[in-house]
Amino acid sequence: MMASRKSHHFIAAWMRSPLKIGAFLPSSRSLARAMAAEVDIEKPGAIIELGAGTGAVTHALLQAGIAPERLVVIERDERLHALMSAQFPHLNVLCADAAHMDTVLDATGATQINAIVSSLPLLSMPRPVRQAIEHHMATLIGDDGILIQFTYGPKSPISRSQMHKYQLQGKRMKLVMANVPPAHVWVYRRG
Repeated sequence: MMASRKSHHFIAAWMRSPLKIGAFLPSSRSLARAMAAEVDIEKPGAIIELGAGTGAVTHALLQAGIAPERLVVIERDERLHALMSAQFPHLNVLCADAAHMDTVLDATGATQINAIVSSLPLLSMPRPVRQAIEHHMATLIGDDGILIQFTYGPKSPISRSQMHKYQLQGKRMKLVMANVPPAHVWVYRRG
């Protein structure tokens, strides 16, 4: 599918629900590659992608060498889910809400999580929804997994109080200037 058609689907999803999509344009290939580069593909466990949109990060994860059977893709928007399912028929692409990630992942049989790669617009979500998602992400990565999240501002998208609550350490790994707008890639792990 041509990039302009994907962008059209993404912009239409943003127009239907701007606070749930979080950006007017899909993530750039540069941002997707920067996020995928943080995943240690040699480490066992599933890789969970949240907010797949039009598939830029999904494609980068596969290009980085992640086996398709290890990848679980979660997209809430029904039209973007349909686009993702058509584009990646060999992947486990679920139409679900990250706020119920624990239940969704129980159904997939994923017991060990290597990484959660999130393109969710955490800072534009209502606090209770954001905190529910942060709880699930922090719980699911356990002691050995990581959470990869991008944001447009220089500060951590997960607050200090939430990091303290879940014993997470966050580090800004990269600023991707080639993204519109420029984006910061953060990695969180138990510390």
